[in-house]
Amino acid sequence: MNKAKLGHVIGVCGLALGALGAVATPAFTRSTPSSVTASTVEDDTTMRSITLHKYAGTPATSGDNSKVPDASDVPTGAKALGGISFKITKVAKVAGKTLSASDTSSYTTDASFAAQTVTTDDKGTAKADLGAGTTGDGYYLVVEQPSDAVKTAAAPFIVHVPLTTTDASTNTQTLTYDVNIFPKNEIDEANLQLNPTKTLFDDGKEVTADSVKTGSTVYWDMTINRPADIHGSGVETEGTTETSAPDKDGNTVTTTTTKWKTYASELNMVDVLDTTKMGDAKITKVVISSPSTSDPTKMVSVPLTEDTDYKVTTEEDTTNKTNTVTVSLTAAGIAKFAAADKGSKLVATLSTTVNAQKDAEVSNTFKTNYKGTITPDQTQTQTTVPDQKPTVYFGNIDADKTDEDGKAVPDAVFTLYSDADAKTPVTDKDGNTLTAKSDANGKVEFTGLEVDPDTKTQKYYLVETDAPAGYDVDGKIHEVTATQDSTPDVTVVDHDNMLPNLPLTGSQARILFYAMTTGLIVVGAAGVYIIKRRQNA
Repeated sequence: MNKAKLGHVIGVCGLALGALGAVATPAFTRSTPSSVTASTVEDDTTMRSITLHKYAGTPATSGDNSKVPDASDVPTGAKALGGISFKITKVAKVAGKTLSASDTSSYTTDASFAAQTVTTDDKGTAKADLGAGTTGDGYYLVVEQPSDAVKTAAAPFIVHVPLTTTDASTNTQTLTYDVNIFPKNEIDEANLQLNPTKTLFDDGKEVTADSVKTGSTVYWDMTINRPADIHGSGVETEGTTETSAPDKDGNTVTTTTTKWKTYASELNMVDVLDTTKMGDAKITKVVISSPSTSDPTKMVSVPLTEDTDYKVTTEEDTTNKTNTVTVSLTAAGIAKFAAADKGSKLVATLSTTVNAQKDAEVSNTFKTNYKGTITPDQTQTQTTVPDQKPTVYFGNIDADKTDEDGKAVPDAVFTLYSDADAKTPVTDKDGNTLTAKSDANGKVEFTGLEVDPDTKTQKYYLVETDAPAGYDVDGKIHEVTATQDSTPDVTVVDHDNMLPNLPLTGSQARILFYAMTTGLIVVGAAGVYIIKRRQNA
């Protein structure tokens, strides 16, 4: 609420009983005073009311209420606070006592008036109608209801309606039937933050770094805190109590669905995926994770239902090679998250396949968009802290294949093993043995290998398993280290095959050798057959 808007409310009242030493000081003024005579004769038809204007600001701490702040004390550009509730009760002064909101012995409750609870709207305003005519006249105790969104509620105060105000220039008095009050609070910013975090799962544990075989499926957890202003402070109705099914540890969580007067209007999580690295994106589940009532150190999850509690949308951009996945809570989902205990979290699990790239890592963050009751006209956007983004790491193994003269040898086939005895070949995500063939430049490369996520390296063992024609197989086991660089780990040298009359070795040579052997056998057998025919003739 800005100063110009608040300026429409004119006049200053001088009555603010009690609240000495108040944390937040209310301001009183009038909006549209009725014209009355100098003797301030009451109008018995006008509606009596109290209008509260709640905004963010540092409250008074001196306890000096000799100068009651009015609309002019509201700073320019002050942030209006929605979703803050006030209970208004009519009271009667106890004879011989100084009326004070902080002294309950100085007043009694007027049972003829039904107490009201009003909640500020998105402009930070709430109005309580007290009734028309003189039956609405009297003292009213105004008590701000607790909210985790503010550090301390404004101190209770008592105001009389109608309120007598005096024009300083003319010294004439008028009666104000709609009393405007401007309490302020210091927002507890820490309780409003969503603090988005993202983690990976490895053997059932959450980690920020992992390594898998390229093409494998990984699960990313997008987590946000329950913000304090996901609902207003005014309870409208009490709902039903529900108990979740026990989780794997036998923990259950009991929740009471409460209906508030106001709720956050938007809450979503947005993940923009690089489709060159991450594919097949799916939201597998969305849960509310709350502290266990039996053991607060443990969290118990209650699943939400897609389309009822949340919706998932995807938008693929083939030009920029991105896929945007958005999880948005519905009104029903927001109400369930609002009903969860303080310290609860919303967790959405995303599954993707991950593919190794030249940089040998796949990182992922997400952002949130949120409009709460404190600032419903502003979107709070937060992104996973960059240095905390989870990453899947891969390693590469590079080798050079040459002859004895250092010339590149193409078409040599290599197999990678995980043990020093070369007994257990490394397989891909589908269980197939990994092999690689040297290219025209004699380069051999294995990419997308699993590594230690902390050191980003891993030892493997390289064996030439098929030599090209004209060369002998190397026959050695080479220890190599998978890293994230492209520097050759080893140079494997093949020797020319020196057997006479057999210039070819390797797979092609063996095929030729087998063919020649078969031919000689056939020729030999035919010769034997002819000789025997002649002998028997």
